[in-house]
Amino acid sequence: MPRSNTPILSTSELSVRFALRKTWLGNNQYLHAVQKVSIQLFEGETLAIVGESGSGKTSFARALIGLNAVWQGELKYQGQTIDPLQNQAFSELRRNVQMVFQDPFGSLDPRLSVQEIIAEPLQIHGTHSKALQKTRVADLLTQVGLPVEAANRYPHQFSGGQRQRIAIARALAPQPKVIIADEPLSALDVSIQSQVMNLMKSLQTTHGLSYILVSHDMAAVHHLADRVAVMYLGRVIESAPVDQLFESPAHPYTLALLQSVPKIGKGKRTVGGSLKGDQPSPINPPKGCTFHPRCPVAQEKCKLEVPIDRNLSTEHRIACHFPIQVVRSAGATV
Repeated sequence: MPRSNTPILSTSELSVRFALRKTWLGNNQYLHAVQKVSIQLFEGETLAIVGESGSGKTSFARALIGLNAVWQGELKYQGQTIDPLQNQAFSELRRNVQMVFQDPFGSLDPRLSVQEIIAEPLQIHGTHSKALQKTRVADLLTQVGLPVEAANRYPHQFSGGQRQRIAIARALAPQPKVIIADEPLSALDVSIQSQVMNLMKSLQTTHGLSYILVSHDMAAVHHLADRVAVMYLGRVIESAPVDQLFESPAHPYTLALLQSVPKIGKGKRTVGGSLKGDQPSPINPPKGCTFHPRCPVAQEKCKLEVPIDRNLSTEHRIACHFPIQVVRSAGATV
């Protein structure tokens, strides 16, 4: 699909922090969950945000729809800067950017019927009259592969996969342009995951949707995404088109994520190398490159200097002093 010049959703050095408690000296202590993240999402594409738990990807996704406050940086929708205090612009963002959450049961109000759950965004944004809401809900249920009669039932009466379909129908209700999917497959059985992935692809084509997919499942990312941004301890450390990232990862952390994907070969199911050590605390991150305590090729420079984000090619960016290609050309093993 040809890419327009203006991204539908973008951030510039967006940061999110959470206040914790005062230190014994009386100073405020903060957890810096997201640090200077810049992304661009174009019409009709899927941008995946990947990383381990605690990398900041969900905190970033929630900031895109106002669930987390932006501390610093800029958020734009269709080229317009979004400020939560500007009601009209923020209201447009909330209608056009919807979210599908990780836990399909926890995100659905158990006291409401499916009809009420899916119709709720229509009432909030005033896009449909009461007379048209039933018709709209019935149409959405059909689109996500559920019977129309499901509208009269309650969330506890459905399986996990069916509940996620209801959540997707609710996100589609106000006719958004962007859907942020936060780990939409992790709470589902493996047998159901492929069905939901195929549904997301089909709906993207039908409605011309743009997706931001938050995930740690690299196999699902390879299937769904057009571009990938890799986060570690609140920062994007590598970004590239999906095929390029999977074929030629440049950051040692990205390589470790890809090696953790289970592989099948010679009759045995094998798993590649895993990361050593635990992810440091974002309250007190390491100096220099935050990945250096776990990096197999870290050098003295990595401990002292924060790597600058730079281009390896037109669409391949990395924040690393010693990319894999450079290390391998020097004869070292990664």
